[in-house]
Amino acid sequence: MLTVGLFPNLKKTRIDTVVSWLVQHFQERKVRVLLPEEAARELNFPELAADMEQLTDQIQLAVTLGGDGTLINAAREVAPAGIPVCGVNMGQLGYLTEIELPDLAPAVDKLIRGEYSIEERLMLDAFILRGDEELFVSSALNDVVVTKGGLSRLIRLKLFIDDELAANYPADGVIVATSTGSTGYSLSAGGPIINPKLKVIVLTPICPHSLQARSLLVSEKEEIKITMNATHDDIVLTVDGQTLQALQPDDIVIVRRATFRARFARFAGRSFAHALRTKLWRDEDDEAR
Repeated sequence: MLTVGLFPNLKKTRIDTVVSWLVQHFQERKVRVLLPEEAARELNFPELAADMEQLTDQIQLAVTLGGDGTLINAAREVAPAGIPVCGVNMGQLGYLTEIELPDLAPAVDKLIRGEYSIEERLMLDAFILRGDEELFVSSALNDVVVTKGGLSRLIRLKLFIDDELAANYPADGVIVATSTGSTGYSLSAGGPIINPKLKVIVLTPICPHSLQARSLLVSEKEEIKITMNATHDDIVLTVDGQTLQALQPDDIVIVRRATFRARFARFAGRSFAHALRTKLWRDEDDEAR
């Protein structure tokens, strides 16, 4: 029997209605449904509650209900177990999600029948080297960011690729992004858009105080090391815009390829070009129509 995990964003409007419909739709088709414990409690489905260990052990497919952030959160949880994830867009942009609400019923039936392909996405692991100890922070689907705090002055960054110095510049910080994350914070900081089929890492400085500082693409096999020199200790490390870790001036941040991939369930006809055209840039003719 197929077992599906539903990962809803409880803050979304009408989330209770959509989840109730999905649970009924799946169960009518003999699909077992599980929900994270908090969601099951809030949405009044206590019989479907499961902790994260049970979810990653028992489900064969994760379905998220929300926006890109909801999908990223779920993907980080289930990726180590090799579980594919499919997002239902209940947000604004929904660049990473696969299903729009008007198409929910036929899309869910495709998922049940297995009529989808798997697209693997590079993930990163972030570590802090503090003295002789290497501290694991988190895995990332989008990006790992070293940045100054809200009221602090700039920091001087040294960027090493496989232990060889590659850049040395003053800036507000640096973004280490996957191709998936190239359309997020890195893009807003001036980085390039990268096809997710390319398993590369893009390094983008944040507000660099240098005309020569530009984004840099490196192989997924290369290890990134970042050292910081600042007159303050208000420096933070964020992972996918969510995990926050305070850094000390002598800390070293290390980013390397994770040992597992995120796996996205994709339907035929929804290509990278299609996502660009319909999500990121609509031309004037599209807007007029």
